[in-house]
Amino acid sequence: MDNLTDIKAIWQELVNKLGTEIGAGPIDLWIRHINPLSIEGDTIKLEVPDSVISSTVKQRYEERITALLAELTGRRIAVDYVISAAPAVPPPAPAPAPAAVPASRPDNYFSFNPNYTFESFIMGTSNRFAFASAEGVARAPGQANPFFIYSPPGLGKTHLLHAIAHGIFKKNPGAKILYTASENFVNEYIDAVRGGVTEAFRSKYRKLDCLLLDDIQFLVDKERSEEEFFYTFNSLFESKKQIVVTSDRPPRELALGQRLISRFLSGVVADIKIPDFETRVAILRQKRDQHKYDIPDDIITFIAENVKKSIRELEGCLITVGNFCTSMRIQPSIDTVKEIIKDHISDPEQDDRKITVELIKSVVADKYNIEVKDFSAKKKSETLAFPRQVAMYLACEMTDITLKDIGEAFGRDHSTVLYAKNKIGQMVQTDPYFNETLNQIISKIKNVSNAV
Repeated sequence: MDNLTDIKAIWQELVNKLGTEIGAGPIDLWIRHINPLSIEGDTIKLEVPDSVISSTVKQRYEERITALLAELTGRRIAVDYVISAAPAVPPPAPAPAPAAVPASRPDNYFSFNPNYTFESFIMGTSNRFAFASAEGVARAPGQANPFFIYSPPGLGKTHLLHAIAHGIFKKNPGAKILYTASENFVNEYIDAVRGGVTEAFRSKYRKLDCLLLDDIQFLVDKERSEEEFFYTFNSLFESKKQIVVTSDRPPRELALGQRLISRFLSGVVADIKIPDFETRVAILRQKRDQHKYDIPDDIITFIAENVKKSIRELEGCLITVGNFCTSMRIQPSIDTVKEIIKDHISDPEQDDRKITVELIKSVVADKYNIEVKDFSAKKKSETLAFPRQVAMYLACEMTDITLKDIGEAFGRDHSTVLYAKNKIGQMVQTDPYFNETLNQIISKIKNVSNAV
């Protein structure tokens, strides 16, 4: 029995039996990478590539594995996981020297995302008018004024704002352009009032050539900030300076003052709808080429068929699949990808369920073995700070409340929430193993929400 050949034969038979129960996808994704090392007494040592696989196998499949081992060997055998030594990682190539910047470019030139251009924006029937209007604004700022874009989150509004900036800079490299979220506008105005520097604040905004304001809906219920924006809007409009505003809803559905709504309606209003299948495929192919992933078209088609509501989520799924398959050295299959992105596949019956910050706290606290009250504690230890950052990130992604309100729910300010959002967002982009953990948390949050 302790002969390695016998152990491998038993393990292969176990894998075959388990595969008939759970399917080829989970086997390829989680079980195929396990290497049986030895059986010592009543314990089998299994070599696994990393802790994500060991924790997933332990949580989902260990009970069935031990039952099959008992069936094949005639005795009860426990499982011990051994993490394999990681292969040496070559040092990263040195970053290329930055190109010389023309002296005429303004200080904020590099605050605009270089990837968000008109050339990289995939146009389809869902966004054709918004795209064409944005190009027109960039060619002739101040002519179509104001320009109001609305859509659900993740469909490309911010991309178009940055593309407009790049388009204007091409014709006028010295243009004074500012992109900001309306929440930042509010916080900056509050700080200016407290610091007695409101005139400097007004001068900054009213001397712009183009103001790009994202998510105007966050001005709702902030009367003084709304009034300040109204006067800023008037000043820019009368000077024939360009104003571009985005929102998650059309102007008439915003709970803002009627005089501001009427000004939005006096310009060009364009919506972006959920992209159709062909546009989703085109987006995924573009992102695949950009990231240089070896992902075949049938996988692209599968993702496009099942992830429908957000371009941001589409790209996130592609990055998750690409990074995971590259790291695990496997060729993606439909079954494998279905397992990887199962928490992103649209379920129309569950889309409108309400998820709260308290629910997110509860599930994350349970995952990291801490108490919910610890999220608001002043302690800064990593054992508390990281779960808090994960919960803040999920609150940003899974609820529609403001950074300020999320911060208050955790006893922190909005800047702490923004830091957590950026940090965890970066991990989502670069760490496929953390993605799996995060997907488990998201799945549990949704399951608990649906059970309520």
